[in-house]
Amino acid sequence: MTSLHAIPIKQRPPPSIQSWLHFIAFNIFFSASMILIHSFQLFALPLLLIPHPSARTLYVALQTHAKEAFTSDLILITHWFGPTRLVLTADESVNLEELVRRNERGEVVGFRLAKQAVWMSNHQMYADWIYPWILQAFAGVSSGLIIILKASLEWAPLVGPAMQLFHFCFISKSKTLAKSNLFRAAKEMRDRDVAYHCLVFPEGTLYSRSTRPRSAKYAQTSGIPDAINVLLPRSTGLLYTLRCLSTVFTPSKLTFYDLTVGYPGVPAQGYAQNYYTLQTIYGRRVPPPTVHMHFRQIRLEVLPLGTIRPSARPQHIAEEVTSDEKQAFDLWLRNRWEEKDRLMGQFGATGEFDVGMQGKVVFDIRMRRQDWVTLASIPVGLTVWILLAVKVVGFIWR
Repeated sequence: MTSLHAIPIKQRPPPSIQSWLHFIAFNIFFSASMILIHSFQLFALPLLLIPHPSARTLYVALQTHAKEAFTSDLILITHWFGPTRLVLTADESVNLEELVRRNERGEVVGFRLAKQAVWMSNHQMYADWIYPWILQAFAGVSSGLIIILKASLEWAPLVGPAMQLFHFCFISKSKTLAKSNLFRAAKEMRDRDVAYHCLVFPEGTLYSRSTRPRSAKYAQTSGIPDAINVLLPRSTGLLYTLRCLSTVFTPSKLTFYDLTVGYPGVPAQGYAQNYYTLQTIYGRRVPPPTVHMHFRQIRLEVLPLGTIRPSARPQHIAEEVTSDEKQAFDLWLRNRWEEKDRLMGQFGATGEFDVGMQGKVVFDIRMRRQDWVTLASIPVGLTVWILLAVKVVGFIWR
């Protein structure tokens, strides 16, 4: 019998009563937790009105804590409502064993990632951002995660304003990365000496039935080879990101992770969004049984980023790229995407990436004690904050 996750959503049998109860429970829980976390964020905003450095420090600490609470919330909904396991593989550029942390019994309990990094990944469905975020949580660097997203998500109910306070970057044709908070957020995290991880999806949109023909048409018009299992990437945003962050962080200390993600049940040239959505994964409890992540690490020094002035401002970083430099990076990125195309074709045919000589690492996503404590601290903190506000207002009124 075919597993439910391997059947396209529209062809699955009608949900049972139990499935509907699960659906209701998930949506109530996630909505309630988001309201609490976002309220915690909003209650911290008045601190920005206090002209004292310690107020700003406290504000940043509270917003960081809210981000960690949301991270724990993602782990919880995955653990409870959409359980899955991460399967990590890597090419020769990454020592897979050095990427993981094990306990005394040899079990994988976490990961080791660079303190400052840029990630690029293929984009297949709307939960793509969740699993790298969880991976980073178990490496202790998730508080520094910045995701570059479409501007249409900036004011999505609850989540949009929350992501703005997480310092995520929202871009559109009129609002480029040079006009975003990418530089400012990176500089602030560098000055605070905390983790910084920027996640970029160079395809710009999902690999789907509607976007695939547009990608093929672009390849034909441009006279370049077409991709089959992925969309052709857009190089402008990634090039700007790497050039910008090279002026903020020491290039030798900035790691570049090339991530390729595959989901079981999706055939070669299939569309993951037809098999997995946020509501089917968590609301209907039909998650991918495993999430496969293939790692490649690239040294920034070998990337054709062009000439970068260390003192360049954000707008100048974009303006000073020559056409030759852009073409060189565009070619480099297309070559990387040809490799992704091959990897995704192999995954669609076999259900896994090539494990190579290093084998693979399997990790169960589960709640940690610190996640429970972090989540519990949000309603407790809100209660204390409200009681304090009531006392202050009462004192002023008297």
